[in-house]
Amino acid sequence: MDYFGELYYRCFKTKLEERAEEETRRAIELMDKPKTVLDVGCGWGRHLHYLLNWGIDAWGIEPNPFFVEVFRERYPMWKDRIIQTTLQDAYVFKQFGAVLSLWTSIGWDESASAEESLFDKFSQFLLPGGQLLIDVDNLQGWQAHFCKRWWERVEGGYVLDKHDLRGNILTTNRLFLLGDSQYNVRRQLKLYSLDELQNMAEDHELFLKMAYRDLTGNPFQKESARIVAVFEKISAA
Repeated sequence: MDYFGELYYRCFKTKLEERAEEETRRAIELMDKPKTVLDVGCGWGRHLHYLLNWGIDAWGIEPNPFFVEVFRERYPMWKDRIIQTTLQDAYVFKQFGAVLSLWTSIGWDESASAEESLFDKFSQFLLPGGQLLIDVDNLQGWQAHFCKRWWERVEGGYVLDKHDLRGNILTTNRLFLLGDSQYNVRRQLKLYSLDELQNMAEDHELFLKMAYRDLTGNPFQKESARIVAVFEKISAA
């Protein structure tokens, strides 16, 4: 069973969709209101459909077939605007004024070349002067405020997350308690500091413009829970 999949959608859909419009609006404002956007790891399109509704030339990339099908069923008029693939395997069919990666769409691949291939694709999809917004967990925030267990109420019951942080690898074992049923899923996620993101991005002509601790634009601090970093593509030529 996938950590992000049908069960996740069933339990978290309402909660996530309630805040999706505000998240999308704030992200667009932090990137100076681009006219073209690629939403990477767009899930079932909870941000993508707002971009399209607002008249932005937006596309989404999502590897999970269940989420892609949900989007296409809910928004048939935009069914061709979501592409089922990973970012690494995506064909660069056009360049955008902005690339958006919300809620930890990177960090899932531990291979040595993973970050390089991700940032290379981010850069390839961006026009010169375009902006990349990345929203991820902050390694230093986790190290400073490590939480071993976390309960949360969801649709139909509760979830219990048990975390294990070793170096920069966060392992989460999630227990869904839904009525008389229980389900266990597991994820392993690589965490980054702001300096690490900045160093990786600069190798691909992406230079840090601003860093925030959340999408509201509050200033980033070393021990913030999240990193919302905005990079600009500046070519050497």
